[in-house]
Amino acid sequence: MLNISMATGKKLRRKTKKHPILLYLIIPFLGFFFYLVVFAKLPIEAMPDIFVYTPPVVKYETFRVSFDSDISQDIQSIIKASVEDIQLNDTKRFEFVKRGDYKIEYTQDIENTLYFKEYVPVGHAYWIKESTSLEEIKDFGKVYISSEGYDSSKPFLEEILGEGVEIVSTQDLLSTLLESENSIGFVPVEDLTKGMKVLSLDGKYCLSDGSGCLKAGYMLVDGKRNEFVSHIINHNMGLKYGESRSVNSESIVKINMSGVVAISRGLASKIDSTKNYAYPARDLGKFLSDADLTHISNEVSFVNGCTGYTGMRFCAKPEYIETLKVSGVDIVELTGNHNNDYGSTNNKNTIETYTSLGWDHFGGGLNREDASRVLYKEVKGNLIAFMGYNYYNTMYDQAPLAKESTAGANSYSVEKLTKDIKEAKEKGAVAIVTFQFQECYSYPSSDVIYPVCYKPLSSPDQKKVFRQAIDLGADIVVGTQAHQPQTYEVYKDGIIFYGLGNLYFDQDEWIGTRQGIVLSLYIQENNLIQVKMTPTIMDSSLIPKVAEKADSNLLLNLLKSARTF
Repeated sequence: MLNISMATGKKLRRKTKKHPILLYLIIPFLGFFFYLVVFAKLPIEAMPDIFVYTPPVVKYETFRVSFDSDISQDIQSIIKASVEDIQLNDTKRFEFVKRGDYKIEYTQDIENTLYFKEYVPVGHAYWIKESTSLEEIKDFGKVYISSEGYDSSKPFLEEILGEGVEIVSTQDLLSTLLESENSIGFVPVEDLTKGMKVLSLDGKYCLSDGSGCLKAGYMLVDGKRNEFVSHIINHNMGLKYGESRSVNSESIVKINMSGVVAISRGLASKIDSTKNYAYPARDLGKFLSDADLTHISNEVSFVNGCTGYTGMRFCAKPEYIETLKVSGVDIVELTGNHNNDYGSTNNKNTIETYTSLGWDHFGGGLNREDASRVLYKEVKGNLIAFMGYNYYNTMYDQAPLAKESTAGANSYSVEKLTKDIKEAKEKGAVAIVTFQFQECYSYPSSDVIYPVCYKPLSSPDQKKVFRQAIDLGADIVVGTQAHQPQTYEVYKDGIIFYGLGNLYFDQDEWIGTRQGIVLSLYIQENNLIQVKMTPTIMDSSLIPKVAEKADSNLLLNLLKSARTF
């Protein structure tokens, strides 16, 4: 029995030793293979890549693109040039053919375009007309499109504007528009010049939000990978030509500039009788506030205990500053000749009040150094320089001027003007120059139109002084001394407004002093692209408001008649 058991045990041990090791390796491999196929759903043909590296095969597709027959050769060339260098191993990414898998055509929906342009309706800067409509445009004899070496979108715009579209150079456009207001121009927003007047279109002003522009877009249609292909073209258009210039609040700075503010005398009496310290701003306050920066030229200091209801020595009660707050003031010009009427200390205290409110000042200051400082403001990536000078009182070295340690207005000299403008332009800023010049006192004996004061003064030579600032590099020159508006002119590469008239004051005796102008400056990419004039009018209430059409046209025609140069 014993021998049998021992023999059996040896036999059993020998069988255990014969189990193959390979079996333990195969079972996990089969399990992993099963997981990849069943659960990971890996294709059978991809299996070798798991165990053996094979270089990837690049499939570089060429996209065949055609253009709608109405798209001009100019825009075709721009799009082609933007992508012509894209290739891999001598294989072009794009091929432009007569009949492609993808097609580029016009669209007015610029949300999904690969490229677009915005066209602004314009007249000449001297036009009386301020608005138009698509219906009116179709009745015009001619619609002129400015095109300086690139697409004018003529066929596309003809569908909207009629068949009277004609392509002209910018210079020819301006001279043609100057001849007659029975035509109209359309220019790309980047081609706007100071000689053009942007018109409201169907009640919408293009530079406010873009809704008054005509938009010509180019969209990619058809094709299986439309979004991908459109993205490639769009991206390369941006790299080569920059983004399409568009009108929106993110890129354009709006500055409102106004004329004389003197909240004193008869206006002070009105305010006190109503016990409403924002009384003068009732109708214009919201309008003035609608800007990135709002400027006023305040000629009167705020003085405790002020009772300046008569005479030519002006002050304002501190409570009246509420009028400026409601007007949205950001910048106070101090070139005026009445800020020191109640002493430089009250002027100094008033300037410190402005500073405490977060307002800037220029053209005057706490002392000579502060008064002569150029004010720089950076808004939305645009740099703007404000510089102001009291020309008239400098001629006589009078009390309104700042001294070494006392407050007052900034004095004038050609040397100072030259230095300031040069500095501003070297910094790349838009240069805004203002003058407190001599006022026109030739008022009639009754309330009738008297043309003399709508013109620049001849002695001293106002035209010479203001033009010199443009010659030195200023973008715009504004006279803030005038109690009634004076004419304006496009001069070389700048624009001049000789006088803006009253904003808040008490001179209601004459039509000229009841009229006024608010300027809205539009600045984009450090360029002054447009100055919009808004005529204002007031009556015996001494509350100015935006002038309606009859009063607006009256003033613009008077300014036109005064422009005899």
